[in-house]
Amino acid sequence: TLDTDHNALLMWFLTTFPETVKSMDESKHAFDDVIGINPYHTENRVLAHSLMVFKNSQIFCPENNIVKYSSLFHDLGKPIAREEVPERKRVRFLGHEGISAFMVVDILNKTELSEEDKLQIFKVVALHGSLFNYIKKDGTIKDDIKKTYEGNSRLLKDVVEQVRCDSFGRFFNPEIVEDNDVEFTKNLPEYFESIVNGLGDDVYRGNKPHQLTLLCGAPCSDKSAWLKGNSNGAVIISRDALVESVGKKYGMATYSDSWKWLKMKEHEKIEKEEVDAEMIRMVQTARREKKDVVIDMTLMSKKSRRKWINQFEKDYNKKCVLFIKGFDQQLKCNEERGKKEGKRINKYVTINMLKGFTLPMFGEGFDTIDYNWIPERF
Repeated sequence: TLDTDHNALLMWFLTTFPETVKSMDESKHAFDDVIGINPYHTENRVLAHSLMVFKNSQIFCPENNIVKYSSLFHDLGKPIAREEVPERKRVRFLGHEGISAFMVVDILNKTELSEEDKLQIFKVVALHGSLFNYIKKDGTIKDDIKKTYEGNSRLLKDVVEQVRCDSFGRFFNPEIVEDNDVEFTKNLPEYFESIVNGLGDDVYRGNKPHQLTLLCGAPCSDKSAWLKGNSNGAVIISRDALVESVGKKYGMATYSDSWKWLKMKEHEKIEKEEVDAEMIRMVQTARREKKDVVIDMTLMSKKSRRKWINQFEKDYNKKCVLFIKGFDQQLKCNEERGKKEGKRINKYVTINMLKGFTLPMFGEGFDTIDYNWIPERF
């Protein structure tokens, strides 16, 4: 439960998810033992770092259960995201936040936490790596953060608390690491307090006559099932549907076959004229006729969502529906769908999508954001 104490939560994690624990213990921040330890993480192992961060949550904010859970699980995705850069003798974990966020869903679905609490933990894990992007070298905070976290006061407060725990949850080499300001990190919540207090916990931009809905979710996240009961006569823009339709026209039996066929160099013109151009035509017609529109794509990144938001005028209400299905559940669903429908997405395509995930926020221009939390099914 949410108020399970730190020791009990840790023992539950260690005994219930031994494979995940093992992978975190084997995953190192260093390139290799011969080259030497990563100066920013001399504790080296991902599990050691995670346990230190978790302990800090018990010290700094023992009553904040959201930070407790997100601190223990914030780096679940590092073993999968880990990449070695031989020419630099370095290791990087690009996009581990997105992988961690969807891995924590699988874990949270085995708890008795409320959906609201699960969602908050998911959000904090997804955002924990980006906070320092808003802090200038002189310690002041960029105004951009007010737009990013618009209507998310409580979320920013929890992210700041988690990042403080995270920043102290490591050992480092002081001869190399020069940007470690202990006092600044210790007082992180105080530095952000005035911003947090001014954000509010909702946004309202007025009623608009038309609606643009963006579906955001990795493959096998139940977007198609949602559409069946929620499209309400809107124009549905789906590149996958166009790919499959065009492929069948040329004799392809499945979506996977259609996708591969259209990616052949000799079929570039067909893809451009019958898929891309048709999608543009559908959007232009819908805008001209002021139809409600649903964009049925993965849209995992802020950039991919901005492309659609910017195409529709101010008289459109911008809504995002985020589909939250655990990483393991996504992979199992993909296997089942491949057997039944012939539509199978490579595991590494899914991983790369999760690496590129950025949490949809009001600051992107959304008027409303709905969260579709998907329970364990496989």
